[in-house]
Amino acid sequence: MNPVPSREFLEVHPLHQHQPHCKQQCFVFTEISDIELPAEITKFGGGNEKIRCSNGGIPSYTSKKDSSSELSGERPERSRGRRILLGVGLVLLCIGMAGGIPLALQLRSSSLLEARLSFIRRLLTESPLIEGSWKPPTTTNLNSSNLFEVRQNHIGAVLWPIAVPCGAQYLDAVQLALEGIDKAKRITAASDLMHIVESADEMEQTHIRGEVAVLMGISGGHALGTSLAVLRSIYLLGARFVAITSLECTTPWAAAAIRRRDHLIEENVTNSFNEFGEKMLLEMNRLGMLVEISQLSESAMLAVLQSAKAPVLLTNATPLSICNSTSISSIPDHVLSLLPENGGVVLLNLERCGDRTLSVREAINAINYVRKVSGVDHIGLGGAPKSYALLLAELARDRVWGNAAIKKLVGGNVMRILREIETLKSRLPLYEEWIPHESIESNSYCRYPES
Repeated sequence: MNPVPSREFLEVHPLHQHQPHCKQQCFVFTEISDIELPAEITKFGGGNEKIRCSNGGIPSYTSKKDSSSELSGERPERSRGRRILLGVGLVLLCIGMAGGIPLALQLRSSSLLEARLSFIRRLLTESPLIEGSWKPPTTTNLNSSNLFEVRQNHIGAVLWPIAVPCGAQYLDAVQLALEGIDKAKRITAASDLMHIVESADEMEQTHIRGEVAVLMGISGGHALGTSLAVLRSIYLLGARFVAITSLECTTPWAAAAIRRRDHLIEENVTNSFNEFGEKMLLEMNRLGMLVEISQLSESAMLAVLQSAKAPVLLTNATPLSICNSTSISSIPDHVLSLLPENGGVVLLNLERCGDRTLSVREAINAINYVRKVSGVDHIGLGGAPKSYALLLAELARDRVWGNAAIKKLVGGNVMRILREIETLKSRLPLYEEWIPHESIESNSYCRYPES
């Protein structure tokens, strides 16, 4: 028969009782640091720690030493063993009462989602989220819907394409491009929110000030009037990227992607990317302009990737194997696989595929697919279902998407190629060639005859 412990013994060795408040939501946070949640979520102290379940049911940690370890000098090993056994028992009890629910499932609780959202919002204050398919306002003022979209989605920078109708080719396309640049400058000058930038450093400084950086460019090479002089002039006006073609708008020097069977192609236009097109490309590289290729025909994309001296950009895009739609650029996998060799970046528009809105899970699957094909250094964002913050918060649940990887995704990769292109500025030879007359002679081209 076991003797009843004396009062003196109880004072030195207090009986340990199981705490009654371990509920089913109890789980251990030891894995959360792997997805890089905020410090306040993962910081539990250090040293001699033990686990206990609080009234809220969430295991908490304390570094306060057990008084029995200081008072007991007779049996230190036995006392230490009891503490270890107690800690292990409490952990097993909490896990058992949770029914063995995996940690990944428990991370779906609303409190942890809010923690991830808080982490993403803080990350986006450090690195600007660069929107690759932002729709500029149609009026001369930034209306409330434009501003709401920018603020709600935590956008730090946008690519502003100056759109010119394809029908203006050979007519007043250059004038319309100049008027579009003037309009963009007037709109941003009248707003305290947006500021036109011309370099990666200016983009970072604008983001630090709390403004939205605008990188202005030309959407369609037909707005250049097949002239290297016009290209240089547009650069001096602040344009920093050129989409070589817009959809189904083939120029005399570059073939566009054609999605309609009834689309007529003029006999004198190139079916890929000709010699004068290569001169235009190299002049863009010499000036330090981003070259956008998502609306080129497949053969033209391959030709540009082979000839370019600087990384290229693909915007408003999606993998062809995931979505084949006329509303966005569907890029074949073998083209995406060439991006690491070129150094370029594809900005994925994951908001919808045709008329169907994508789910967050479908968007994450597409991001991971392109990461597998192209690599984490060659992917960015140009549209998201619901909101960027929610998409990134769900993406952060995957351990491969840590802090550094998410920063590359949201804009770090675009900043990288901007800086790479800036280093090439003025290092290539200046080109002064004119497009061969036979390439444009059958068109009603408005150009004064050369002497």
